[in-house]
Amino acid sequence: MKKLIYIGLLAIGFASCSDFLDIDDETKISNDKLFSTLSGVEEALNGAYYEMGDFNYYGCNLIMAAEVKGGNLKFNDLAQGSPFAAYYLPAFQFTHAEDGQDDYFDDFYAEIYNVISQANNVIENIEYVTDATDAEKAQAVAEAKAIRALAHFDLTKLYSQPYTYTANAQHMGIPYMHKNIAYDEYTTRDLLFNNYEDIISDLLDAENSLGTAIGIEEAKYAKAYMSKVAAQALLARVYLYKNDWDKAKEFATKVIENGSISLISNSEVVDYYANSNPTSEDIFIIDNSGMNQAAPLSDRIGIKDDRTTLYLIASNDIIDLYEDGDVRAQLFAQQLGQTLTSKWTEFSDKDHYTPVVRLAEMYLIRAEASLNLPVSDEVQARADLDVIRKRANPNAANLQLSGSALKEELFQERRRELAFEGHLFFDMVRMGRDLRRVDCNALQNVNIDYPSDLFVLPIPEDAIEGNPYMVQNAGY
Repeated sequence: MKKLIYIGLLAIGFASCSDFLDIDDETKISNDKLFSTLSGVEEALNGAYYEMGDFNYYGCNLIMAAEVKGGNLKFNDLAQGSPFAAYYLPAFQFTHAEDGQDDYFDDFYAEIYNVISQANNVIENIEYVTDATDAEKAQAVAEAKAIRALAHFDLTKLYSQPYTYTANAQHMGIPYMHKNIAYDEYTTRDLLFNNYEDIISDLLDAENSLGTAIGIEEAKYAKAYMSKVAAQALLARVYLYKNDWDKAKEFATKVIENGSISLISNSEVVDYYANSNPTSEDIFIIDNSGMNQAAPLSDRIGIKDDRTTLYLIASNDIIDLYEDGDVRAQLFAQQLGQTLTSKWTEFSDKDHYTPVVRLAEMYLIRAEASLNLPVSDEVQARADLDVIRKRANPNAANLQLSGSALKEELFQERRRELAFEGHLFFDMVRMGRDLRRVDCNALQNVNIDYPSDLFVLPIPEDAIEGNPYMVQNAGY
């Protein structure tokens, strides 16, 4: 199960995929050859995008992390021995261990740094491309920097306490890999403050240079490539996690007013999750075509043909949040007598793409940012929340809440709208909320007060043993 790729005593090389690379001697291709042409750079970038859809990243487990830990899911049978269920028990019960035994989440570290390594390969070798214009080179680097920034940001959510854990984020972050390292080099963990500065710097650089994606003419889905609006949307998300309310509002507004994207209608919401093609609402997606992963999210928590076993099912904590008339209540279905989300449905011919960021989130970000400005703009917050609420239920009354009640409604609306898309637990942690699960059959740690050492994962044992300078997270 384990991938023994880790940051420490290792230079992570380019991980090739036969779908994207022509491989000399059937096993490898040298960087010298790969990065001598623009087509080679295209292949390298495609490899990074492809790797983001790995089972241990956006292909399944990053989504699962937020939902299993946050309380939208519970176990159908705690004694279920299949890894489809049992390997999520450490997440469900917050019993992760450094050795990562029988724990799917032990593989995050290696997989996400592998994506970063591939992005770095593009950035470090772009100067050797002989048949590209300066604009094409800048575009390739911008895409790679956006990928690198998102990957590092995801690592901070998994392995570091939230930005507000200490004043000005002066606590332990992660190693930020500005370049790939040699076999005899070591990395060290930086302050989370510096991690965010680096993430934001990479995204701002990307925003300034992103234009037409490399290889877009052959692309199946244009939204599976980083774009200017995608970089802006990710900046809005990062600034939100940083509690930089002005910047979060600024970049969310840029995306909302972009004009190239728009919310789908009420009548399209249910079909959105059964649609094989991205919609007007999608900003950046992971294309799962050809991943051959047997739709892992559908297998574990969603709807699939010929289901014979249930693993994790929707909890009443999320089901009961939807009022009568809310179209999102239709995004649940029954199989084998239990309720599962139909946001993830297995197709006979392909996996549904993974929406990494979509426009609805930008309205929710602007609402939260507006509400938390030094001079709170509750009018804007209510207006943005009503956009999402009334899309879900056109007959919903206008919000009249204010103060703490409005903040609570904002959290609950994020939970309703973004359910099973990989946000809930990370929202709880960044907001400093206590974990409270009611319909939960965990035998340990059903409820956990914030702050807690349990809210971050342990650095994997391989990474600790391979690097004398690597520091383990508190509590492990």
